[in-house]
Amino acid sequence: MIKVKLFKLMVLSVKGGFDLKSAPAILAELENYLKREAITKTQFAERSGIHSGTLSNMIRGRRPIAIQQLDRITQAMGQDEGFFYNLYIDNYIIDSSRDWRRIGALLQRCADLNKLDCIQRIVQHVMDNLMYSPMLFDTAEALFAKDRLAAAALLYEYVAESERSQHSERLALCHYRLFTIALGDNQDDNLRAADRFEPFVERLDEVDQLDALKELANTYRSLQRWDKVDELAGKMGHKARIQYELQQAPHRKSEESHKAPGRPLFFISPTATYCVGMCVMSWGIMSRPLFISIVMPI
Repeated sequence: MIKVKLFKLMVLSVKGGFDLKSAPAILAELENYLKREAITKTQFAERSGIHSGTLSNMIRGRRPIAIQQLDRITQAMGQDEGFFYNLYIDNYIIDSSRDWRRIGALLQRCADLNKLDCIQRIVQHVMDNLMYSPMLFDTAEALFAKDRLAAAALLYEYVAESERSQHSERLALCHYRLFTIALGDNQDDNLRAADRFEPFVERLDEVDQLDALKELANTYRSLQRWDKVDELAGKMGHKARIQYELQQAPHRKSEESHKAPGRPLFFISPTATYCVGMCVMSWGIMSRPLFISIVMPI
């Protein structure tokens, strides 16, 4: 009988039900709580909002705990949000088979709670397999859009490190995001961020290059590095002219969608050796004209 039960548990583990080494730790915490509080599984199911059958299967090890269910269990036990996350990482990420749905959901929740140490543990574990790099990048982009900048920066750093020997647009985008996240009141830090990012500008999408050059120019302007400002302004003018000519081509006018810069681009050269000619460009689907300065030698 014991051998039959053990065989069933092994089959369940192979099928993805749970890992024999991983599930008991969190479940032991839950079962100890039930005994200590002298409440039944049914009562706890009502308290946590988890279906009693689902809770029973989790306690018996027949199914893993999803992160949303863990949050409900944590709240029902009166603990702070994320209290069991490190244990969850041990049980269901490190000691278990990797499931991106579980990993992605946990990364999102860790970012929401600013648990950067947990994010670091997760990423360190999964990045030995480069197949996770695109998914981590997509997660970083989602966090960046939600203004979870510290969490996003961690993911961008790991993706950039894993792809450092490649010449991909994704690598360039990682450095672009890290540059924008790093900008702040400390001018020395801003200079380091600009110097680190500038070599990757040419690997970006053409329109992203315009946005990136503008932000770099603004950064160097605040640092009073006028030589760099004029250099970048010249590049902006050249790339803007190319984009304008492409946009005016007959075969491009009929296209309904076209990527546009994030904001209108402005630049005024501070030196006497250049004059600024402003050109107005109607850019694809933009609802208002895009102003880009073309810096021309006198």
